[in-house]
Amino acid sequence: MPTLRILVLLLLIGINPVQRFAATLRPSSLVFYDYPGATVVVVEKSGCDLRIYRYGSKWENVAQYSCTAGQKTGDKFQEGDLRTPNGVFWTVREWTGTELIKTYGADAQVYGAGAFVLNYPNHLDQLLKKNGGGIWIHGSGKWQPVATRGCISVNNWDFARLAPQIAARVTPVIISKSFRLVTDKQLSLVQQYLFNFLEQWRTAWESNQTEAYLKLYSEDFRNKRWDYEGWTAHKREVNQANQDRSIQISNVSIFEYENIYHIRFMQHYESTGTKDLGWKELYVRRKGTQLRILSETWRKLEKGFQPLQLSPSPNFLMAFKEFGAPSM
Repeated sequence: MPTLRILVLLLLIGINPVQRFAATLRPSSLVFYDYPGATVVVVEKSGCDLRIYRYGSKWENVAQYSCTAGQKTGDKFQEGDLRTPNGVFWTVREWTGTELIKTYGADAQVYGAGAFVLNYPNHLDQLLKKNGGGIWIHGSGKWQPVATRGCISVNNWDFARLAPQIAARVTPVIISKSFRLVTDKQLSLVQQYLFNFLEQWRTAWESNQTEAYLKLYSEDFRNKRWDYEGWTAHKREVNQANQDRSIQISNVSIFEYENIYHIRFMQHYESTGTKDLGWKELYVRRKGTQLRILSETWRKLEKGFQPLQLSPSPNFLMAFKEFGAPSM
């Protein structure tokens, strides 16, 4: 009876308890980005739905907008296929409507009030031979958005409300056919599993356990320079020549799409004669309970740049302190 009275009271004062509970759930693809003020855009193509999730002391769905995607269903693979790509992306630039028309002329009116450019094709897309480009989140040339050539479109009124919540080069965007909502508790095991994997990788590299380090890489590994054989030969040579190093990581984010985890963090590396700071990205594939690195990228930060956070968040430290090697 007390529970029923509480539900009735919530409904009388205009709060739908089901909606309120749903607002505190998050997509299972949003694994970890738990920093105050962190914002993530999640797009569900099948439901024509764009949501904004923000972290305070927990993740909440703070805004939701109707949207349109490409004229054809499915994932994008090549230029001109009229499909919207699935995956994890980052906004890299913002345009106002005025800037678009000034740059592209009257044809840019189709983008409405403005646009955010996404980094499609990202590193993983390029390795998978996906091509095309010009994938944006933008407004509409009409009152209601229409199906696009691959972009995500919202009406201009919604774009005006959406734009202040997105920061170029800071806000990630997850696009998928659909997503599953979960509680923090349901996702905690996945977080622990991935934190443990990341610490195994960091420790093996720092302590010069080269073979243990290389076992964390998939035989399908490749980047723009090496395949697996070339990569392992290169790392054995480098680690043999330089055996003393310190590696710190911070500002960790983890997102998932189709059993591939996009792990991004600030890496502070020091060894004899070398000291640098930059963004490291690991693309980690899960097969059953096994995690292996498919690819990685590194981008050195500009001279003089200092990250906002030089040590892992309390949640990140807690995962290492309380949990060993959980299984999934």
